[in-house]
This record gives sequence, C-alpha cells and structure tokens, in this order.
Amino acid sequence: MTADHSLRDRIAAGDCLYGLIVKMPNQPMVEMAGYTGFDLVMIDTEHGMADDSALENHLRSARLAGVSTLVRLGHNDPLLILRALDAGATGVVIPHVSTAGEAAAAVSAAHYPPIGTRGLAVSTIAGHHGTVPLKAHLDAAAATTFVVAQAEDKEASANSAAIAAVPGLDAVWIGPSDLSMSLGQPGQTSHPAVAAAIDRIADNVTSSAGCALCVIADSTEDAAVWAQRGARIILFNSTKLLADAFRGAVSSARDAVQAADAGPGMTTSSLT
Repeated sequence: MTADHSLRDRIAAGDCLYGLIVKMPNQPMVEMAGYTGFDLVMIDTEHGMADDSALENHLRSARLAGVSTLVRLGHNDPLLILRALDAGATGVVIPHVSTAGEAAAAVSAAHYPPIGTRGLAVSTIAGHHGTVPLKAHLDAAAATTFVVAQAEDKEASANSAAIAAVPGLDAVWIGPSDLSMSLGQPGQTSHPAVAAAIDRIADNVTSSAGCALCVIADSTEDAAVWAQRGARIILFNSTKLLADAFRGAVSSARDAVQAADAGPGMTTSSLT
C-alpha cells in the first residue's frame, strides 16, 4: 500500500482501513505507522500543534513510509483546508460538523472547480512544485482528495442522515468525547443518551450510499465490534497505544520478578 492509492477506492472495494492518530511533533511515529501496516495516519492539529512547516515535514515522512494522511483541522476554515491539502495531505478532517450545510462547505473548500472552490497553485508540494502537468494534478486531486466530517455535537446526531448524504463527503467520524459533553454527560460515553446518539449516527452513516463510518477504537476488541457494525475507517490513538504498552511492559516485568522470587529454590539473592 502506497500513499497515492485512493482511500476512497479501497473503501468502495470493501476494505476496512486502520489509522493512527498522531500529534506533532512526532515524525518517527508517522513513519512507523506506515512501516507497521497502518493504512493511514491522522495528524491532529486541533488538539495538537498546528505549525505549517512542521506539518509539511510530517506529511513528507508519511510519503516516505508509503502511508496516506488525513489532517484534522482546528475548525471548518477554507484557508486551513487549502493549506493542508497544498502541503500534500491526502485529505482533511473537519471538527464539529453539525449540519449538511457545514459538511457541504468543507467539501467545496477541499475540491477544485467545478466540484468546489479550492484555490489553485501547482507550485505547492501537492503540485510537485510545478513539475507535473496541470491536468494530471487536477485529475489526481479530484480522484483522491478525502473529506471527513466529525460528528461530535447533539445537533450532528439529529442531522447525521443529511450530513452523510452530502455529495463529495467521504466519511463521518463519530467524536464520542465531545458528543458526551454536548449531551451533558462528560466522558460518559456509555450513558444511555450518549450511546443512543452514537448509535443514531452510526446507523445513519452506514445506511448512506457513499459515506463511510469512521470511529475511534479503545482496543482491538472494540475495533472488531465496530468493523462488524460496518465501520470502514477505524482509528487508534497513538498515545493510548503507547501508554497501554508501557503499563503492560512494567507490569509483566514486575510479575516476572515476583514469580522468580516465589519459585522453589530461586530467589533474587541466589542470582547474584
């Protein structure tokens, strides 16, 4: 899998794609995601650094490792969308999309005319610094640019069917944390009201004709459940994966020492 393969085509073919959420600065993590088999990296500039130069370098690392990239932006701003795509991102993630109109505005900002209103400059990284024919650049952008709307407010749940039906919107990502906040149940993602809102979004998106369901998974077991429910993009948070691995390593090491101490005829003093 290389970064110039279309996420859209793979989803249409029935693939379930796995992504890693990374906050800058962490170029080695972006490269490792590609080398270890992730289908995409989602670089978070909403809850992380949003420096344009750093983002360009992280996107270069992704291309080096052959992994597609989505950039989560701070808000639904045409200029932010333009800069992320010009820097070479495969697509963008727009937070707090609560209406079909907001989703349509994001799609328009991400695509060149006649589909949308994106400004053209082939002197960018995305344009290979002007070294490729204009038609080739425009055709590639139309075929591969990927737009994700994040549904993370109670209004988004109510409007999720209309959001998922917006032409050109490739995926809707459920944001459970902010959704729980919006519903007055901070962090209580299993609360009946929050769970019902999540289910409504999931059902509406998976029932749509051309929009994929994107979710975040807390574990591989959680990912398997979501895949069975029809999710086509499943994200893991790199910080959580690392924290779980660190805890597991320390716990296993301590358990091994305790087991050795408790073993017959074996103590730590006898090993010295």
